[in-house]
Amino acid sequence: MKEEFMRKIVLFLALCFFILGFSSCDEGRIEVKRSTISNEGRIARLIANVSGVDNWPSGSGYSVVIAGYGDDSQYAIVTRSLPMGLEEGADIDITMSGVTDDVTSLRLCIINRLRECVATFYELGSDELSSASDTIRMEAGTVNLGMYSTIQNQIFDTKCISCHGSTGSAARGLFLTDGESYNALVNQYSRVETDMLLVSPGNVSESFLYNVLNEEGATSMSHIDLFSEDEQLQITLIDDWIEYGADE
Repeated sequence: MKEEFMRKIVLFLALCFFILGFSSCDEGRIEVKRSTISNEGRIARLIANVSGVDNWPSGSGYSVVIAGYGDDSQYAIVTRSLPMGLEEGADIDITMSGVTDDVTSLRLCIINRLRECVATFYELGSDELSSASDTIRMEAGTVNLGMYSTIQNQIFDTKCISCHGSTGSAARGLFLTDGESYNALVNQYSRVETDMLLVSPGNVSESFLYNVLNEEGATSMSHIDLFSEDEQLQITLIDDWIEYGADE
């Protein structure tokens, strides 16, 4: 009799524990970890016809990218590299997500290892970004993104040709105009330092152009004052072009 009574008590207690446990689950007291995928920011869409993407030397640290920059930093907040292996004159249509509110300019540009912008080919500023929809269109047209083309268009054409060719004559006979500059520089001896090549491929310190742009007093023709402090990345670009073989 006592054994029967004890068995009923045990069964009753077991039933109570079961009911309490079920109630706890039903009330949602068991925590479930959830992960979410962030889709923060807008999308930039680049539409362009491009050449020269594969022209940048491997290991040089330069990349052809879409990049977003803020007002307070010289380093890109978000980037997407253009695909390699593109044919010359390829039509591209690519997107980059993560364009957050702190991005105040979007650029098709060249960046270095630190994500600093070395050269810009197309840019949308803060006004264009603020008026754009969730997908920001970047219609850059036809662009040559090659290394030497960048030097020609963004350095020689803006800094040098006023003295070296745009008027039909050139200081020291050195024409740096488009279509003439490469053959005038590479493996050609200087008229000032006659035992030194203007550009010696792979030998940057032995190139007269390097000395002119970097070494105060190294030659009688220093051009250091042509570049502001903010433009020193352009000089580094020329130096790296020489160091990596001075390809056209």
